[in-house]
Amino acid sequence: MSNTTTFQGNPAQRALAEQVYQVMTTQGRLFASDAPIRQTLTNLADFFAVQNKTDRETIARDIDAALRENNGLFAREEREDDILYITSRVGAYKPRVEDTLHMFRRRLHEPEHPLPVDDISVVVTTTRPALTTVEPVFISDYWQQQAGGTPVVPALPTITAAVVVPEDVETVVEAIEVAEAEGMPVAPVPVAAPAVVERPILNTVITLPNGLQIDLRRSVDELMAQYGATLATQLRSSIERAIPPRLVVFGNQVFPEVGGGGFGKNDLRRIRDYLLEAGEPLLDVQIMQDIFRYSQNRPDYESFRFELNYRLSREKDFEFVGVEGARLWTTKGMPPIGTKRLKASEMGQVMGYIEEGFDDSLVSQTADTIRKSGSLSLILSFFEWEYGALPFTRAMAALMPTSLLPDQRTTVLRFEAPQHYTSALVELRYPTGNRGGWLQGLDGFFRDYLIPGAMITISRTDNQHIFTITYEEQPEVADRLLVVDEKKNKLAFENVSYYCVVDTDMLLSQAQYGRLRNLKLFPMGERRKGDAMLEHAFETIGDPIGTRSEPRYRTTIEKLLVALNVLRPASKDYLVHLLKENELFVPETATTWTYTPPPATDEDDEDEEDIYDDDEE
Repeated sequence: MSNTTTFQGNPAQRALAEQVYQVMTTQGRLFASDAPIRQTLTNLADFFAVQNKTDRETIARDIDAALRENNGLFAREEREDDILYITSRVGAYKPRVEDTLHMFRRRLHEPEHPLPVDDISVVVTTTRPALTTVEPVFISDYWQQQAGGTPVVPALPTITAAVVVPEDVETVVEAIEVAEAEGMPVAPVPVAAPAVVERPILNTVITLPNGLQIDLRRSVDELMAQYGATLATQLRSSIERAIPPRLVVFGNQVFPEVGGGGFGKNDLRRIRDYLLEAGEPLLDVQIMQDIFRYSQNRPDYESFRFELNYRLSREKDFEFVGVEGARLWTTKGMPPIGTKRLKASEMGQVMGYIEEGFDDSLVSQTADTIRKSGSLSLILSFFEWEYGALPFTRAMAALMPTSLLPDQRTTVLRFEAPQHYTSALVELRYPTGNRGGWLQGLDGFFRDYLIPGAMITISRTDNQHIFTITYEEQPEVADRLLVVDEKKNKLAFENVSYYCVVDTDMLLSQAQYGRLRNLKLFPMGERRKGDAMLEHAFETIGDPIGTRSEPRYRTTIEKLLVALNVLRPASKDYLVHLLKENELFVPETATTWTYTPPPATDEDDEDEEDIYDDDEE
C-alpha cells in the first residue's frame, strides 16, 4: 500500500483503522501482495480489548465504525454469526478475473477450420504412443523465476583440469619402438603444454519466496532436520496454487486428480451410519475393511484409501480428527467427548493465558527433553481434576501430535491406563488466535482413581494417537478433601480415601485449606476474567489484617495459585502478571502480597459472609 494513503473518519477512527490495517497486513506478510487477507470482527475485538485494556463490546463497535468509514480499503461481509473484513497488502482487495478468451484449450477445441468428421482421428486418439527414450528438458530461466525466483549469484571461481595431449601420438610411438630395437638411446619425449578447461561451479543455492536461502550441497538428513517443515509448506502451497486441477493434496500425500466417482451418496450414508453405530471416531482402514471389504493385498489399496480420505474431507457431514499414521473420522450426531459442562467457546477464553505468553511449563524441562523421553509429568489442580481437562501448554504440545490438515481444529486420542486396564477417548482442541487449547475427556478416570494434587505421567506409544496415563501408588490414605457438592452447587469438605502419591502443597485438605469452601462456583463465562477470580480468591484464602469497615488481606503466592486453580487454570507467571497489573495488590516481600478491596456497596454488605469467624468445622 502506498505511504501516501490516508484513512477516513475522525482522528480516533483514522488511528484505529490504521492499527487494524497494520495487524491484518502483518498477519498476511507471507501472502501474495494482492491476495485477500481476512479477519473477523470477533478476533479483532478480542485482540484490541487485551491490547488497549478496554471493554470488548465497546472496542468492537469502535472497530466496526472506523472500518465503515474506510470501506474503500476494507471490504465488509456479514456472515451468520460474525462480520468479516477483507483487505490486501496493496490496499483494497480486488478479485482476480481470469482471461480465458485466448486460452489454447479454446483454440484446440474450436478451431477456425475444423477437420471433417471422418478425419477426426487425426486430432483425437485414445491411445498414447510409446516413449522409446526420455530426453532431458532444460527449464528456462523464466519458469525458474516463476517457481520461486532465481537468486543473483556473484561471479564464481573456476575449476581447472589439466589434459595432456601429445602431438602426433602414432608417430612418436613408432619412433620409440625403432630406436629401442636398434639399441639406440631414447631421449625424453616432449609433451605439449596442458590445455586448461574452465568449468564454472554449479549454483546449489535456492531462494524461497519468503527470502530463505537453502544450500542443497548439504545432506538430505540435515536439510530435512532444519528446513523440513518449511519445505513441506512451500511445496504444498506451490501444488495447490500452480496445478490444482491435476494434483490433489490430503495431509502429506499428493495424488493425481481423483473424481470421487467410486463413492456415491449411498456409500457416504453407509459410512455415516457405521460411525454412529460405533459411537466413536474410526480409522479409515477400518472403514475400508468393514464397509468396502478392501484388503491390504489389493494393488490399488493406497490409491483407494487416499480417495476415501479426500472425498470425506470434502463432505460437510464428516470431520477429520486424526493424525499422521492414524486417520480418524467422525460425523455429526456423535456423542460428545468429556463433560458437557465445558463449552468450547468459553474454554478457549479461559485457556487464553497460554497464548498470551504466560506459559511457564518449560521452566524445569525443555521441549527437546520431552520429545526424546516421550513422557510428561504433571500435578493435577482442582479445576483439572473436576472437569477432566488439561491445558495445552508448550510442554504438552511437545508431547502431543500436530494437526495433519491446515484447518483441523481437533484431534481425538485414546488414553490407556495400564494400571486399571481401562481407556478413555480424549479430545485435543488446538489453539486458534488468542484462544488457548486444551485436552478433555479424562474426568471419569480422574474421579475414579485420583484426587487434586496427584502426580500423573502421560507417555507416548508406538501408535500416534494412543497414549498411556499412569500414577504412582501408595497405601490407602483417608482425609477430608475439597469436593463439589452437586446438590447445593457449592464447595465442601468430605471424607475421601485415595491410593495415589500427591504433592502435599497441592493437597486440598481441610486442615491446610479450610477457607476454600467459601469460594463461589462462578459460571464458566465469568471465570475467564482472571482479575475478578483473583480478587475473590484473595478474599477467601487471605488472612484478614484489616477491619470490617476497611478490610485488608495478606497471603502468599503459593496459596493464591492453589486457590485460583480451583476456579480456573492459571500458571504462576499469569498469577504474577495479574498481581502486578492491579493497583489493589501490593507486594510486601518476594512471595507475600496484600489486597485492599474497593469500598463495598450495600448489596455486597448484605451478601458478605463472615470470614473473620473460625472456618474449621
